[in-house]
Amino acid sequence: MTTLQLALVLVASIWAAVNTLIAGYNAVNGTRDRILTGHTDEGIPLTLAYRRILYRNDWLPMKAGLSAVSLAFAGFVVALSGLVEDPGALRIICYIAALLPFLSFVGFFALGLVDRAFIVRTLREAAESVELGEMETDG
Repeated sequence: MTTLQLALVLVASIWAAVNTLIAGYNAVNGTRDRILTGHTDEGIPLTLAYRRILYRNDWLPMKAGLSAVSLAFAGFVVALSGLVEDPGALRIICYIAALLPFLSFVGFFALGLVDRAFIVRTLREAAESVELGEMETDG
C-alpha cells in the first residue's frame, strides 16, 4: 500500500468514525434525557419500570459500545502506519489522528461514569417519590 493510499484510507476512516460517533452521541444523550425526564420526545410519560429498562438495556450498552468503538478506532488509526514499509511522517500523522477517537473514548467513559451516577440517583429518587405517593394514597 502506498503512502497516498494509506492517507486516503485514514481520511475516509476519520470521516466515517466522526459521523458514527456523532450519531451515537445523539442517540445516547436522547436516551439519557428520556430516562431523566421520564417522558418521551413527544411528552408521553414513561413508567419507572420502563425508565429502568431504558437505562439497563439501551443507555448502558450504547455508552459502553461507543467507548469501545472509539478506543478500537484509535488503535486502528495507530496501526495504519505499520502497513507501509517506511512510515516516516505518516506515523506521526496517525498518532495525531488517533487523538480524536482516543479523547472520545475518554469522554464517553469518564462522562459516562458521571452520567451513570446521576441517572442512578434520579431513578432512586423517582422510586422513593412513587413509594411516598403510594403511602399517601393508602393512608
